[in-house]
Amino acid sequence: MDNQAKLRDTILTALQGAAEACSVLSEHILEAANRFRSGEIREGSDLLSRVMDDFSMLVLLLEDVRRCRAFSEERGQGSLMALDKESQEMTDLLKMAVEAQESRDWVYLADILEYEFSQKLGSWDGFLKGLSNPAEATPAV
Repeated sequence: MDNQAKLRDTILTALQGAAEACSVLSEHILEAANRFRSGEIREGSDLLSRVMDDFSMLVLLLEDVRRCRAFSEERGQGSLMALDKESQEMTDLLKMAVEAQESRDWVYLADILEYEFSQKLGSWDGFLKGLSNPAEATPAV
């Protein structure tokens, strides 16, 4: 197996792991939303902070994958555009959550986490699984 193939396999494995992480993060997001709704602001904030730390690692992984030539050559421009679109949508949700937290609107923050953020993580799970599926790869020319 050449270095290019090893790199591709490593990327696919990382994407599969990231997909699995999305469902775990979604569960924690829902727990944080429940904490905010029940008035447990400190506990919700602590949990949300830990989730965002984990989420930022996921975002960094996706940025690295996007910059990886082996991935872009194999998957093509369509995958990169989809990755950019998903990243922008998640960035928008993060901004909404930060604004709600800064304005101390805990119910709105809980709603964003439960109805928006959790669902986006669910769609990322499927999206990342699709990216990590070697059967969907377009052979490099």
